[in-house]
Amino acid sequence: MAESEFLVKKQTVQVEVCEVGGRVTRGEIFLAGYSGPEARGERLSDVLGARRFVPIRGDDGLRFISNRHVVWARMELLESIDELDPETEGAEGTATANVKVELVGGQSLEGGVRYLRPAGARRLVDYLATLETFFPLRTEDWLYLVNREHVSCVVALDEAT
Repeated sequence: MAESEFLVKKQTVQVEVCEVGGRVTRGEIFLAGYSGPEARGERLSDVLGARRFVPIRGDDGLRFISNRHVVWARMELLESIDELDPETEGAEGTATANVKVELVGGQSLEGGVRYLRPAGARRLVDYLATLETFFPLRTEDWLYLVNREHVSCVVALDEAT
């Protein structure tokens, strides 16, 4: 058996991760690459949702951050295309709402959430009821993956359209 059979191709993504207490770590997280022409590679949201400890390589070396203590992770919007759900992005009936997300530690983030819900259940509250552990929030420059466990309040800044 060749040694290459045991290697998992990885790609890196540049991120900033905010932990409980406000520490922000800048660095790179390793994601598993594409496993075939029809498959997609691992996304940052996959890593944050599945791994108990997320490895991030920054200026101070390799750290393993507990995913429970990640308040948000962000990456440049132009670099985050793989994080977006292609079904939601291209579907008719997609709703978008501008919101202010107030976090438990007093910090807040403003941006847009985009989601696909069945007709009759496209209100922001319907979307919030079904949030994954880390949900995307877009700003002009960043895509945040916000840990719902650290959200104290979501304020609608406009009606979902």
